[in-house]
Amino acid sequence: MISLMSNAPNSKHPSIEGVTQDEARAVLRSAAGNGNVGLEEVIRILDCDAPRGDVILRAMALAGYIEFADARGQLLCWTLTPSANRLAMEKKRSRIGPEKMRATIAEVVARAEAINTDKDRLQRITLKLFGSALEDRSDYGDVDVSIAFHRRSLPDEEKQRIEAQLCARQSDSERQTFLGRVMGAKLQDTREIRDALKKGLPQLSLMGDDPMELGAPFHWLVDHDLEIDKPVAVTETIIRPNALSALPPVTLVKARHRELSPTRKIPVEGLHIGLEDAARLEAAMWSPRMMGNGEFVANDARDDPRIRVAGFQHLCPIWKERIGGVLMLKRALEWCDENKAWPRDLAPFVSISRGSGRNVIRLGHADELIRFDVGPRVQRGSLMPLNRTRVSKIDLAGAYAVAGALAKIYAEARCAKVQSCHARMLLPLIGTDRLPDFPSLIRKAAFREGAFPGLLEASAN
Repeated sequence: MISLMSNAPNSKHPSIEGVTQDEARAVLRSAAGNGNVGLEEVIRILDCDAPRGDVILRAMALAGYIEFADARGQLLCWTLTPSANRLAMEKKRSRIGPEKMRATIAEVVARAEAINTDKDRLQRITLKLFGSALEDRSDYGDVDVSIAFHRRSLPDEEKQRIEAQLCARQSDSERQTFLGRVMGAKLQDTREIRDALKKGLPQLSLMGDDPMELGAPFHWLVDHDLEIDKPVAVTETIIRPNALSALPPVTLVKARHRELSPTRKIPVEGLHIGLEDAARLEAAMWSPRMMGNGEFVANDARDDPRIRVAGFQHLCPIWKERIGGVLMLKRALEWCDENKAWPRDLAPFVSISRGSGRNVIRLGHADELIRFDVGPRVQRGSLMPLNRTRVSKIDLAGAYAVAGALAKIYAEARCAKVQSCHARMLLPLIGTDRLPDFPSLIRKAAFREGAFPGLLEASAN
């Protein structure tokens, strides 16, 4: 479940209404190779439905982390801003108090002023302070400083002298590269300046991004007039960039052609729905398509008939509960029995197989079987019944909850700790508090008949 609380007030990044920064970071890190995220990622990562996912995306957009992607003719998606990239890549560090923060700023300013008077430098620098250091707090993480490099205007003879000194300090490996031969002096100058600023200041975070482009408040630390090569006086006046443009009133539109009711049965033939499809189908049901003129129109469910069953996973929320895998599986099967969902008739045998290529969990006998490929980062498996001709959203919801329970059982049994193993259990006899440690049983040869109620076998393959 996602948190309904906004960020704590001492966060250095812009807060997001209704979403913690850890949740936002997980969504941002899921961005595809093109840097885009959409409803599918939010639904899958935060276990929420489409309306809640749209609220989260809009809140992230208002906070300056995402903006509309240029995806004309495709489903609406969002692209990451520089602020989003900073949050996604941020590493946790120890925090410092106000005195240490002020001392860090004073030291970096002193070093920058020394650099800007050094006659053996090709460049001058300007610095802007932004982030949490602008605020009055009890502790701080990074001291965020934006740095910009400016090439000095020098006579040819002076320029050649400085470049010769810098190139002499290049590494042998860099001299052998094309970039090192063409821009070696500038690269060396930039590297030495950054090293001089950072030395002994672990909390200093030097960023190449301009706060103006990030939309983040800032004030100048160091400014410089390149024409006369002299410093420019600065103040602590905070500059606040223009606010982001308003979002469209609606970014969530249900697809054309009605969705199915939870209990309506549809033919199984030609219908393939897997555990991994749940978030994508719900996103397709609710994400409008962006037209060439920038307008949003409802998606058409006829493009993919499976979209009509979108949202099935939220009909049975047992898979979201913070309970053990065995108890979750028992409750999921009870829910299936109450709602007449197809997994209710499965025989209560669970088998787990871990191999070098795939990890498989099975529930039931061969003729009535739920089977899933599972692992630390993958969960795949069909939600469709093998011996029935029709299926409903209730059926899919029950199978989805059962799948979540099986994946949790796999993790709790610590199967990932051994290279290859197999175990078979009788579900009604297994305690709901914990599962046997299969790898430990195999290593210690501790398995014996009756030692663990419900455990029929555990062996190395």
